[in-house]
Amino acid sequence: MGQTACSLFSTNDDALDALRAVDSAQLLAEVARRNLDASDAAPPKSSHHVGAQRDKAADSDRREAELRDALQTLGVDADAIEGGPPKKAFQTYLRPRDKDNAVGQTPQNAAHQIAFLQRHELARRATHLRNTDLAAQARRAAGLASHPLFVVLDNVRSAENVGSIYRSADCGRAAEVITCGFTPNPLSTSKLAKTAFGAESAVKGSHYESTAEALKALRARGVVVWALETVDGAVSYTTAPLPALESPGVALVFGNEVTGVDQALFDLVDHVVEIPTHGAKNSMNVACAATVVVMDVLRRWGVNDT
Repeated sequence: MGQTACSLFSTNDDALDALRAVDSAQLLAEVARRNLDASDAAPPKSSHHVGAQRDKAADSDRREAELRDALQTLGVDADAIEGGPPKKAFQTYLRPRDKDNAVGQTPQNAAHQIAFLQRHELARRATHLRNTDLAAQARRAAGLASHPLFVVLDNVRSAENVGSIYRSADCGRAAEVITCGFTPNPLSTSKLAKTAFGAESAVKGSHYESTAEALKALRARGVVVWALETVDGAVSYTTAPLPALESPGVALVFGNEVTGVDQALFDLVDHVVEIPTHGAKNSMNVACAATVVVMDVLRRWGVNDT
């Protein structure tokens, strides 16, 4: 569960320095959209951000043409290369750093590496989708319906946090985990498997580029929406109005590790909810917060008594 930058840090500069530390161009863009003033903050240590493409080298166009020809020879469409390792290897060959092996790599060698990574990534995604379908079939066969509980992740950055949240969602037999914005998801990266321990294949997942669109879709189905955020007027998760188990359900929105839930979304939520804390910090790790609230919703529904 996140907070506003003002509640987390003593000054705006401190908040911006913390944001630069995570080195995410997308996250910095999100901060700019929320009108945090970066004019007086210290400059970033590096002009490059994780996920951003490096500037083209003088020979990048030639390298790309040669690599495309080599990939075509192997039957690989360069324009259909999947995100993740295959795309990273493709871009690294086009824009190598001095220390990269790609500097002296032949286009044929790079093409074979990319083709292998492409096959591996497609197989990984197919396995994930197949396992998700099989898990859903097993639950139906056992008569185990999902609880009407939806976990929405608004630009959560860490794949490890997302994996932990998937695991908690599975323990609560949640209906769905909905990732939004730049939140990692099982189809975009395998990294969250480290903490999900297979739960990423056991819980239905979907992805929206816009959190607002995800919330609109849920509300259209009659789902009540909670945003987990530490702000004035937030109510405790233990007493927040909770729809009945037999209703369309409740969606829990958790935000970015630094900036929290985008407050521009508050017009689309029914209740802003917080976890009261009693120490020096007034928020929990987002994965811990998700576990606490998911399990308490189930407690309030009485599912642990059956």
